Amino acid sequence: MNTKEIIKKFIPPILLEAKAVLFPYKPANQPHDFSDLAQKNKHFKNIHSGETVYILASGPSIQRQDLKPLANKTTIAVSHFHLHKDIEIINPNYHVLAPQHPPFEFNDSSKYFKDFHNAYKKHNTKVFLGLTNYVYNYLELLKKFPELYYPHQYYIDYSRSPQLDETNLYDQSVWDLAKKPFGIRTVLYSAIQMAIYMGFKKIILLGCDHDYLNDIARTTNHHFYEEEKGISDKNHLDAFTKERWFLEYYMRWKQYRLINEFANSQGIKIYNATPGGMLDVFELKKYEETL
Repeated sequence: MNTKEIIKKFIPPILLEAKAVLFPYKPANQPHDFSDLAQKNKHFKNIHSGETVYILASGPSIQRQDLKPLANKTTIAVSHFHLHKDIEIINPNYHVLAPQHPPFEFNDSSKYFKDFHNAYKKHNTKVFLGLTNYVYNYLELLKKFPELYYPHQYYIDYSRSPQLDETNLYDQSVWDLAKKPFGIRTVLYSAIQMAIYMGFKKIILLGCDHDYLNDIARTTNHHFYEEEKGISDKNHLDAFTKERWFLEYYMRWKQYRLINEFANSQGIKIYNATPGGMLDVFELKKYEETL
């Protein structure tokens, strides 16, 4: 008797139906990990040894900064930064997306790839895609819509990734993009993981407002772009209770502190050049002073 037959014999059908309704997001028909794809990231190990990088997030504060001087700087963009008005001038070297997760599906993530073809068609911006076994992950998307494939893309394997804590903080494997780096709570984690793996010694954060606690009701725009131009996370975040927000912030701040502790141990300095905002874990610095 195989596993499916055992389940059907001992679990009433009504419970199986309830499970399908309550937990509709099943793993994709994929291997348990994506290690073969991640191995290709070895090429990026210490490729920027000793250099400085700017990580470009999408907080509204970035509207108050002139980013055109970054045209001659090395940059890692995240999420919807490609919607920035000066994207052609800035021309990011890298762009990273967090893994897809419920409730987002193919119609959401396909927008990213359409935008990449438009924003980066004249350049060779390398795009890193986070992967889990979620049924609507980027690999499944590209199988269904191969015309969306972006020619300069790489993958980060977050399937069964460990959580960063005090017990594995100095374990080099959780910082290895060619293996399984620690799981992320926000795409900024991925960008910092990339920066450290690539050997940058100075990491400067922009647009990292992290000020959701100022507006738990989500009644104002928390990005530099108009929400309808990107993928709205309103339905996802509306489900967060205040307790969930407080826990989320606690965990983020704790892990940011651990990230900073590891970076310092490697002689890496992370500065937050975001005006305002709440992210005070990293040393604050004026954007103009970093140029």
